Amino acid sequence: MKIAAPFPLPGGPDNLYEYCVSHRFSPDVKRRSRLFTAIIPCLTGIGSLYQAVATERDRRAHPPPGRLVDIDGCRLHVQTSGRGLPSVVLESGLGGMSSAWGWIQPETAKFSRVVSYDRAGLGWSGPDPAPKTAALAVRRLRSVLLGTRVPPPYVLVGHSMGGLLIRVFADLFPDEVAGMVLLDAVHPDQHLRSAAIETHMRTGFRLLKAVPLLARLGYVRLTGLFDAWGEGLPARQAAESEAFLSSYQHLKTTLDESLAWETICAEVRGTCGLGNTPLAVVTAGKDVLPGQPELQSELALLSSDSVHFVVKGADHVTLVSRREHALTVVQAIRHVVERANAMRPGTRRQPPPQ
Repeated sequence: MKIAAPFPLPGGPDNLYEYCVSHRFSPDVKRRSRLFTAIIPCLTGIGSLYQAVATERDRRAHPPPGRLVDIDGCRLHVQTSGRGLPSVVLESGLGGMSSAWGWIQPETAKFSRVVSYDRAGLGWSGPDPAPKTAALAVRRLRSVLLGTRVPPPYVLVGHSMGGLLIRVFADLFPDEVAGMVLLDAVHPDQHLRSAAIETHMRTGFRLLKAVPLLARLGYVRLTGLFDAWGEGLPARQAAESEAFLSSYQHLKTTLDESLAWETICAEVRGTCGLGNTPLAVVTAGKDVLPGQPELQSELALLSSDSVHFVVKGADHVTLVSRREHALTVVQAIRHVVERANAMRPGTRRQPPPQ
């Protein structure tokens, strides 16, 4: 069946079928197709080369500001500053690194010893093929602390997913924990009890599955996909965050941690409460999803000695990356340090109220 062309066609055919067939297999189209097919590997090759060169440049421009400590064959990066007890230990969230504490660590060092570090595969720490679990991360953190002569007791500070990890630390080593600060921390059941949070997390985790490949091809770096995570930090730490949040290894580890999410949440569900261990819960007050306020209030019930701050104007990231919000976090840390010091020895850990 012939279909009349609605406009004059070049080359003589008077119907669309004949035109499409002749055009599809014309020498010009074949040449264009071959050219397009050849361009794709060229572009990916150029992107990969660009990424490799930029990664090497970043390595030279941003040497590790702390020490590299060998723990079970894995080199972990750790920074220690300040003096005073109990020591404050900073645990980053999913895909986070020690640079995220650029405001909080130096301010906390004015009244206590404070430690930040990079989990295996993140920041300056070396990669680790072992499956991600909270227990493994906690045991390695403890080995880092003891290996760098930072003895207990500790005030543990966890942002986002870091809140899950420090709860497992407190459960495994209760006598070594003097206090805890949860910064917009993850509730292990949040994706089960809030449809909005579950959708938000599912969307983010789906994106993460593609991110390592995009990083290897230079796309993440070229577009600055995650640059906002470091905005507001001091200049050096912001540049470090931008570099590592464009790096294949860092983003591959971030994906690996996200794939272990259910495992980590299950570990936390098996932990006990904190008894009367001093606790501060600091919650972001901006871009709050339905169900989140109730879940954050629930975290404050983990201890009978707790306070709960809501920081207006701070979102999940700027709670630590913006100076004005980070200073509120430091106040919460100081409060817990002072409460821990005020408690008599031997009374810190009591059975949780029934």
